[in-house]
Amino acid sequence: MESNILKRLREWFKKNAAMLPWRPTDLDAPRDPYAVWISETMLQQTQVATVRDYYIKWMKRFPDIETLAKANEEEVFRYWQGLGYYSRARNILRTAKTVCEQAVRQAHRPATMPRTRKELEALPGIGAYTAGAILSLAYHQREAILDGNLVRIFARFYALDFLPTDKASAGKNTTGKNEGCAEAYWKYAREVADSPKAYMHNEALMELGRTVCKSKNPECANCPLSGGCRAFAEGRTGEFPPKRKSAQREWRGTALVVESADGKLLAVSAGQPFLAGQATLPHFEHSRNATAGIPAEAEAYFNADNVVHTRECGSFRHNITVHKIECRVLHVKLSTKASKCVASSGKKIDPQFNATWVKKEDAAKAFANSFSLKALKNVF
Repeated sequence: MESNILKRLREWFKKNAAMLPWRPTDLDAPRDPYAVWISETMLQQTQVATVRDYYIKWMKRFPDIETLAKANEEEVFRYWQGLGYYSRARNILRTAKTVCEQAVRQAHRPATMPRTRKELEALPGIGAYTAGAILSLAYHQREAILDGNLVRIFARFYALDFLPTDKASAGKNTTGKNEGCAEAYWKYAREVADSPKAYMHNEALMELGRTVCKSKNPECANCPLSGGCRAFAEGRTGEFPPKRKSAQREWRGTALVVESADGKLLAVSAGQPFLAGQATLPHFEHSRNATAGIPAEAEAYFNADNVVHTRECGSFRHNITVHKIECRVLHVKLSTKASKCVASSGKKIDPQFNATWVKKEDAAKAFANSFSLKALKNVF
């Protein structure tokens, strides 16, 4: 992009920047790298309006990386509950502990995020985009970022008929030279970032994509880039970026709410299709025409001879990563206490499930994921 267009972009941003809890009033001020890391990780796959309250609560509880590093996974999941993509929360905690351990070994206190892309990208959950955001917004380095907003803007501005995820043979830049599709987009991102104002260019483009250069009904009349935008000049903004084939996969199954005689609920954290590593309700896949009653898969978690009653409690829809889920809920009440519960084999519940029992009144805290909470809402 030419310097005069970037100047208009900066002027537009100064007038239109939204007030956000992670954005300082002074747009030129360096930022806390920890705060940038947390906000940008939360914003991945999540709307700004949703992230606001989560970010405020998170920063109140975990104001710095050293406080976070002392937390356990269960508490971190509670503060992440509702944001989805729980691997992000797990990686945040792992990274916090790693950074603090390195700070102790190197006698660098207080602990802080690294200042190089290589060091940042070596940490769990930090990829090229997040590393660029930290280096650019917090440390004011000339580092590029590339998220969905920038992809959409570059595709329209340069009339790119391919996506970063396309095969290399499809990627031609404006000179017609064939190159990797991802690299073509990163090239434009680096050009924008090759400036002392890289931090402002990067954030302004993200804001522009969110509010003006939107996926549907872009407000081209209000866009500071319209003077150089090829798609706008040709009246073809609706054609860019090209449509991506849906990667969503349908999944149908059953979530079990197994309740013991002493009012405890069965939680598992392994051997499940989704949410591995965190407390969740047992769940398994079945066809749309599954028979009523107790499915055979369910008897891995309790002995059918100890069932007082079962109740179909409706169903719910949910999305996890690329999975579009339709899940029925089956409430199973047992005649035995939690400590006496066994599977239909007569043996203890298979260790592969890492099963535990939680008090019903503690369910909201124990099941820190919206999948389980939706199922429980159908029962209680």
